[in-house]
Amino acid sequence: AVVLGPMLPGQAVSSTMGLLKQLLDGAVVPSTFGLCSAADVAAVHVAGLRDAETAGGRYLVCSRDQYSTLEIVQMVKAGAPEAATAIDLDAWLADEKVQKMTPKKPATDNRKARALLAVGDLEAPEKFVC
Repeated sequence: AVVLGPMLPGQAVSSTMGLLKQLLDGAVVPSTFGLCSAADVAAVHVAGLRDAETAGGRYLVCSRDQYSTLEIVQMVKAGAPEAATAIDLDAWLADEKVQKMTPKKPATDNRKARALLAVGDLEAPEKFVC
């Protein structure tokens, strides 16, 4: 899964942030993956520390659906066009590998993490990228 959220001051660029920079710089990078927010990951860690029953447990903190990098750049173009000036959707749509991407929907069973957080669903991917 790709963890998205604001960077902390002085934080080194992670592979996730590097991928997003490539996309925003106009690179066509065909890929699919689940998304999760740094806030949800942190909330599950805190909830796990508060409840002795969760000690040693594993929680899949990820979107239920997979998303393609095409879907991500489309969300950025729609929600934050000022950040997407280098993205060429025509190039994306013409790419053979992009055309073959088929993200799984649904792909992940995140019920355990949602129950721990007492939420109906984890954050919408649009919030991650816009």
